[in-house]
Amino acid sequence: MRLFATALAAAILFSAGCVQIDTSPATPRTESRVIDRQGAETVQVEVVMAAGELKMRGGAKALMEADLRYAPDSWRPEVKYEVTGFRGRLSVRHPNNSGIGGKTVSDWDLRLNEDTPLDVNIKIGAGESRLDLGRLSMRNLEIELGAGSLKLDLTGKPKKTMDVKVRGGVGEAVIRLPRDVGVEVEAHGGIGEITSSGLQKSGSVYRTEAAERGSVGMKVSVHGGIGSIRLIAE
Repeated sequence: MRLFATALAAAILFSAGCVQIDTSPATPRTESRVIDRQGAETVQVEVVMAAGELKMRGGAKALMEADLRYAPDSWRPEVKYEVTGFRGRLSVRHPNNSGIGGKTVSDWDLRLNEDTPLDVNIKIGAGESRLDLGRLSMRNLEIELGAGSLKLDLTGKPKKTMDVKVRGGVGEAVIRLPRDVGVEVEAHGGIGEITSSGLQKSGSVYRTEAAERGSVGMKVSVHGGIGSIRLIAE
């Protein structure tokens, strides 16, 4: 299992162009970044982390407020933002030459604005992710996890109808959903188990009571590889 997880994470890194081996000692640095919205009406957010610990939540006055801790210097995250017309594009990612192996530190704490309409795409090679995103004004959320654990909290009252896609590789995924919102989840576990609480199950589909009554405000698709999936409506 551990060998497979390592190989899978490495494959994801290679697919992103990270082909060097970095064995330099880790000397962590911390940077804070603030990105203003600059008049964009909607923003596409892309987060690509080769490995490490990712925390995301709402609460930012600007479009994004971030604390980025990393080592070595080759693992310094690249932060880019541009606005074209009414649409913004925000990217936080490891550089392509960040390398594989060695003593590394990667700990990102990202806070996003809760009023800006967002489309969010997150890709993590290996590590732990804690995403408290229920207060954001998201329309689409896509998460791809290579190896590690995912804690995704979508509780709250979505401001818009939301589509969520989660693809997991090796590890555990815990997804918290709003009980009082019409939520429909299609979940497939691969090699592993799926457990649920507060949801009605019909085949591979899980629904809240509000969805059973015909009101669906959130559609979720979950595909796991090797590991467990926990769905909790609260």
